[in-house]
Amino acid sequence: MRSEVGTSGQSRTFTEQARRAQIVECAIEAMSELGYVRASLAEIAKRAGVSKGVISYHFAGKDELTEQVVVELYARAGRLIGERIEAAPDASSALRGYLEANLTFIRENPTHVRVLTDIVMNFRDKDGSLHFGGADADGLVRHLEGILRRGQETGVFREFATRPMALVIRAAVDAASGQIAMDPQFDIDSYTRELLTMFDLATTADGAR
Repeated sequence: MRSEVGTSGQSRTFTEQARRAQIVECAIEAMSELGYVRASLAEIAKRAGVSKGVISYHFAGKDELTEQVVVELYARAGRLIGERIEAAPDASSALRGYLEANLTFIRENPTHVRVLTDIVMNFRDKDGSLHFGGADADGLVRHLEGILRRGQETGVFREFATRPMALVIRAAVDAASGQIAMDPQFDIDSYTRELLTMFDLATTADGAR
């Protein structure tokens, strides 16, 4: 039974999809315990109970496997965030939901956050430049800008430059990720409360208070 088309254009069976998912989970586990750099394909294969050849069949190498790890972890966070934003009745609630969902994911998945942070900081291309960043980060900022513009158009938010505000909001979320990666005891609940208050005061139009 066929259900997915791979990057090569060939369809993958459910069995192949399941094996790929297992390998990704084992990669996440290995990177969490050993770090991205030290999590070799041999170690990941050992945890999956397969040979390196099986991993090579499903992924071109560690770089492709790492990209899939990032895709999977962002997808998990994205589902939570998307649900909160879609359920929001207005832009103010959407922004609040965006922040709460991001920070809830960080609080409930510190291991995944540490893996993502490690990869983003250490995964480099052949020329030495960071593999993630740039366009990836810009997409997150553009999404936030859309929420902010909608709030201004509906009179919920005051007039301000949306891109700088979106950059600040995104930086605040990323700061929480970095902090919990360094300090598992980080009080993210207090951080969340203060962040919600700060951005409510920073964005809300006077007539909407």
